[in-house]
Amino acid sequence: MKKLMLIALPLLLSGCMVDNSPYRAADISLSANGQPCVTVSKDSLTSDGKSKLLVLRVSERASDNNMKQVWERDDMSNPTLTVIPDKCLPVDYHFEKGKEYSVTAITAFSASEVGTKRIWSAGFSLENLASKR
Repeated sequence: MKKLMLIALPLLLSGCMVDNSPYRAADISLSANGQPCVTVSKDSLTSDGKSKLLVLRVSERASDNNMKQVWERDDMSNPTLTVIPDKCLPVDYHFEKGKEYSVTAITAFSASEVGTKRIWSAGFSLENLASKR
């Protein structure tokens, strides 16, 4: 047992770990119509066309300096939209200049396959996106 611990301990302490976190950064750019285009990047779970959009949320910075949810698409009970990397997600919200926003998208193969879940998020303002052009 002592020999096993001596072998296992360095492996555990070496820091060799795989990033299993479900959190990812969403990509946001300004589309031709002046509204944001929210996309997810290609990763091991979005590259094969099996990931579905479960939830898509938009939050806005409120006067009390907290983020307040202003729009949501919830397909958790019946996810049908396949998420394609680098293709705009369907955000049916009109963003305004001078406001700060946060967008969160939750994707997975299905609502019950928790191990395939990814939580994509990003914060932005239209002015910040315009300056990146």
